[in-house]
Amino acid sequence: MNATVLLTSVDINIPGYRILRPIGEGGMASVFLAVQESLDREVALKVMSPVLAANAEFASRFVVEGKITAKLQHPNLVTVYDIGSHNGVYYLAAEYIPGGTLKERLAEGGLSVGQILDIATDIAQGLDFAHSKGFVHRDVKPGNVLFRADGRVVLADFGIAKAMDGSNSSTVAGASIGTPDYMSPEQARGEPVDGRSDLYSLGTVLYELLVGTPPYQAGDPFTVALMHVTHPVPELPEPWQWLQPLVSGLMAKQADQRFKTGAAFVEALHQLLATAPQGAVLQETNTRKPGSGSRIASGAATQQRTRISAKRSASRPAWFWPVSGALLLFVAALAGWWLLSPDAAPDEPQATVDAPAVPPPAAAADNAPVPAGFELPKAVDAPDQDELDRLLNAGDQLFEYGTTVELSRKLTLPDDDSALGYYRQALALDPDNARARAGIAGIVAFYRSFAYKACVAERWVQCGVIVRAGLAVDDQDAYLRQLQNAAVDGEAGGSPVLPPAPAPN
Repeated sequence: MNATVLLTSVDINIPGYRILRPIGEGGMASVFLAVQESLDREVALKVMSPVLAANAEFASRFVVEGKITAKLQHPNLVTVYDIGSHNGVYYLAAEYIPGGTLKERLAEGGLSVGQILDIATDIAQGLDFAHSKGFVHRDVKPGNVLFRADGRVVLADFGIAKAMDGSNSSTVAGASIGTPDYMSPEQARGEPVDGRSDLYSLGTVLYELLVGTPPYQAGDPFTVALMHVTHPVPELPEPWQWLQPLVSGLMAKQADQRFKTGAAFVEALHQLLATAPQGAVLQETNTRKPGSGSRIASGAATQQRTRISAKRSASRPAWFWPVSGALLLFVAALAGWWLLSPDAAPDEPQATVDAPAVPPPAAAADNAPVPAGFELPKAVDAPDQDELDRLLNAGDQLFEYGTTVELSRKLTLPDDDSALGYYRQALALDPDNARARAGIAGIVAFYRSFAYKACVAERWVQCGVIVRAGLAVDDQDAYLRQLQNAAVDGEAGGSPVLPPAPAPN
């Protein structure tokens, strides 16, 4: 619903607030700049969409958001002042932060690496506080990061936050709410999440700030979510390779391999700065125009080393460089005189002794014994059996792992190190290999069963992600096509009829 339409179609004459103008819009609410008359201060007034307000579950979720955020008083989190309803209109008044969003800054450009690290630090500190209070945000993304006047950032919109102990019901209609570009693997799979999921999302934001694009890109959100589950941690380009430990520590696919807390990330960041390449923090990203420095950008250890080096250079006595230059000229003249003197002629070439010719080997007699290790030649089109066995064994091992240990892990991606990849390489050597064909059929059967379970539980986003993975193996599979239609219908709010459970493989 457009914010202007909301202004004219709904009575939002909320006592104590004077609305000035619309400033934003989200999926479940519109945001207005307003004046809280009792204190004569500007606030961001978030008003729930009237369509959603009619739904008791969504109304409850809106109230829960306000109560959650009101408990989280921290310099890097938006402060909530008030929450309530009037004449059926639900509203939330929060501190007004006029500096715009990180998403807007990304579009404009102008962030230095130092500023990017400051932003990541601010977000991590806000998350660390929220996690310490028992809440996980679940939608960390540039659009939810706001700038204060001094350049510091705050994290906003706890609309889909949830208590880590599961004590509130602020999530509805599926467990994988979030934004696919920044979604953790466990969130994409519809599994329970904790604060480490937010840290994964922070890693995707950090990557995007440095490189200019999100780490995984595809034509639809289902595929993007799947890539978070199956693709390896992205590698930073060369100019920022020194920051790779931070991205890897945030975006590890397994939660227990990530930084445990936001504070642990900040500590690792400052340790990395202490050993950073000379002037590394001063570097600008190649997709942005130069920006002004702040905090890390203007006071990093690497810059301090640069200043110290310059100071030492300036402290040398005035006679140092003239004397050094004269000495170099003298050495050069001496070397030229030596090279031009007659005694500097090159040494006489050493005499060489011809080695005796090796007589050709005598032709072997027809009845001579076969030398050890000799093998008869193979047919030109015969597959290399050792290589075939290696590929099939590798495929079988990853198939077993991806279907019993970490579901879907290394089944289809990456192309060169997955069960599907090895089976396909085997078929390239032996197109009729029954073992490889059976392995690929087993992968498709796994995705049928896995997707069906998600659809039965009405986790439509997760079902769609799994179906897409299966169709990437066999895009003509009729059963997966049926589940895909059901997932799309369910995600749109319908009540699809599911096909019977797939036959066990």
